[in-house]
Amino acid sequence: MTPRKWTAYALAAVLTALSFLACSQASAGSAQPTVTLTEDVLSGYTIVRSDLADDGLTRCAMGVREAAEEAGYKLKLTTDFWKEGVKSFEILDTEILVGETNRPETAEFLDSLAPWQWGYALVGTKIVIAGHDLEGTKAAADAFIENIIGRRPLSFSDTDRFVYGDVLSGTGRVYGVLICDAEETGDALMTRALSLIGEHEDAGILILRSPCEEGSDAPDGFAVGVDVNDGVRRIRIFYRTADYTYSSGSAIGLLNYTNLTPAERGSLVYTVLRHRATGEKMVWAAASLPPDTSAATRLRVVEGFLGHTGSLPAVIAGFDLGLDGKHVTTEEDFMRFGYAAAVRIAAERDGEENPAVSLFLPYEDLAASAVSADADGALYVGVQKTKK
Repeated sequence: MTPRKWTAYALAAVLTALSFLACSQASAGSAQPTVTLTEDVLSGYTIVRSDLADDGLTRCAMGVREAAEEAGYKLKLTTDFWKEGVKSFEILDTEILVGETNRPETAEFLDSLAPWQWGYALVGTKIVIAGHDLEGTKAAADAFIENIIGRRPLSFSDTDRFVYGDVLSGTGRVYGVLICDAEETGDALMTRALSLIGEHEDAGILILRSPCEEGSDAPDGFAVGVDVNDGVRRIRIFYRTADYTYSSGSAIGLLNYTNLTPAERGSLVYTVLRHRATGEKMVWAAASLPPDTSAATRLRVVEGFLGHTGSLPAVIAGFDLGLDGKHVTTEEDFMRFGYAAAVRIAAERDGEENPAVSLFLPYEDLAASAVSADADGALYVGVQKTKK
């Protein structure tokens, strides 16, 4: 048996023993990791970067190696180039994968992340440190160095998994929001609203946009946080009075330059509500921008939307923002300001698919769960607190 194969078998035996011990402890009632890589085991690991990595990703991998050396561990750094049957280019079980590589463990980890997320985790016997781009991978490598490399003694377990923006599973209140871009008015609209509420009894917020018509009452148990119309469409944000109390609400005109038509100016309709049980305040908003606005104006309006939400957590329902449409405002435009699209419902407009309803939220504070949509474009999202 070659030394390399003996090492692999020895590692597998160590991992099996550790797994058995951890499972035995867990069955006794203590929360223990399933697998732990000890200092001795990790000292034999190899840092791997892509053979096609640019200078930035290469520096991320080098940074992990340099930090390990400063901590007293000499780890080999190589690329993911491999060739079957050639020992010097074998794929090892003992790898620390930095950034996007050709290893399936990297793909598995990245597939579990939202576009804005990054982090590190144990996948099988390999440690993956990655984000979807250079900035994310650099942040993941820095976090790994700070949280893991500096440990005494050095170790890494499956419970050490860290993902920036992960939802705290099973903890934190869920704030349910219903969003509907409707063609109904009056009693028909309220009938539909009541039907949606009946399907989602935990929904405390109801955001409706419909053709402009006065006279509709709020559904039972709800009050109006804000009610604004532009003469064509009407936007109302309702809140369940048993769950929330009203703080403020209004509509903000954006980009009111003299050379813009009313259709190009956009608006942000918002209400600030305090949750009765937690005392927390949150901004619930609806952003409206007609689909014929230029791409440059859209980007400036995005800045306007997000610039008016202040420091409070804010959930923004977007109507006709034109993501990926003819005049493109991309999800990345929102992500630059710390916001991400929780979900999008596409509607056919002028032969092109433009999402008619979007939900944007700050991914450092909140995450979307329990997302559902009906065939008519109504949207339900459970908004939940995330890790800091």
